[in-house]
Amino acid sequence: MLFNSLPFLYLFLPITYFVFWRLTSKTRRYVWLAITGYVFYSFWNYKFCALMLFSTLVSYLAGLGLLRWEDPARRRLCLVIPVTLDLALLGFFKYTNFVLTSVNGLSSWLGGQTQLATLDIVLPVGISFYTFHTVTYIVDSYHGRITPTKSFFQFASYVSLFPQLVAGPIVRFRQISDDLEKIDRAEETRDLDKGWSFFVMGMIKKVLIADTIGGIITPALASYSELSTLGAWLCMLGFAYQVYYDFGGYSDMAVGLGYMFGLRLPQNFNSPFQALNIADFWRRWHISMSSFFKDYVYIPLGGSRGSRWMASRNLTVTMLLAGLWHGANWPCVLWGGFIGLLLVVHGLIAPWWERMPS
Repeated sequence: MLFNSLPFLYLFLPITYFVFWRLTSKTRRYVWLAITGYVFYSFWNYKFCALMLFSTLVSYLAGLGLLRWEDPARRRLCLVIPVTLDLALLGFFKYTNFVLTSVNGLSSWLGGQTQLATLDIVLPVGISFYTFHTVTYIVDSYHGRITPTKSFFQFASYVSLFPQLVAGPIVRFRQISDDLEKIDRAEETRDLDKGWSFFVMGMIKKVLIADTIGGIITPALASYSELSTLGAWLCMLGFAYQVYYDFGGYSDMAVGLGYMFGLRLPQNFNSPFQALNIADFWRRWHISMSSFFKDYVYIPLGGSRGSRWMASRNLTVTMLLAGLWHGANWPCVLWGGFIGLLLVVHGLIAPWWERMPS
């Protein structure tokens, strides 16, 4: 069920909105948001609701452990166990067949005859997003950046919050914990105009612009060998704008839906095609994802500390992982590596360029 689908617009959203604002207690609103999140998710595949609930329960219990225990060994267990389980589940569902086909390809290249059978695995929708929600919650709790919540329903409503559930943005608990804590005092009309503004503008981007561009370039790309040089470049440019308006529009709709329920979700795009360079572009594109990899991968690896070589290595590894997160295939990995290379080159050239006379 997409945000721009008729069942969502004329059934799910009105019912969810009406009941939410008729409830007055904090717990009831948490429960309602959690229930509607699971109902929304079940429209894709209800069987995977149990998987999300399991991840939620494990991370919630680990948070309680971090809240209770000061012993370093116990706290490390509360960090390692849920993060390992979450990443293992993500790895199994998303990357098992990628690993198997890669091993088969390498074996064939080396002249081997044995081929591993791939598995019939269905990728749960949104697992890449809600896994990062639970991981950031545990990591931030462990490092004392947030205080773990004692309310299971508050945490469940955060993980299963339907606006962010299947396509982001990646929302850290600390970004909306204040709004969740005060959800019983939220005013229905406070941000309603802002919510509808974001939602309508996002739908315009998604339906009127992205889908229109897609309708033009998709038939052309289907027979790309017949395209002229100019036609191929125009299709590439059109594809870039289609991706931006599709994903950016959907993210704007998510932000708008958050406002409708008294929750301020972070914006995910900031006019990326107005960027001055590749580093500026990456700061503006899929902001919640890039900031996640910066804070939870790049900086723990060492960030820009140490030698220029080490900083370049850390950046390249981070971008390779970001590419792998986007898709379980080598083109996505190579795309991440290419962006990483451009960022490294920019980092080397920028200081010299800035010293050039204007």
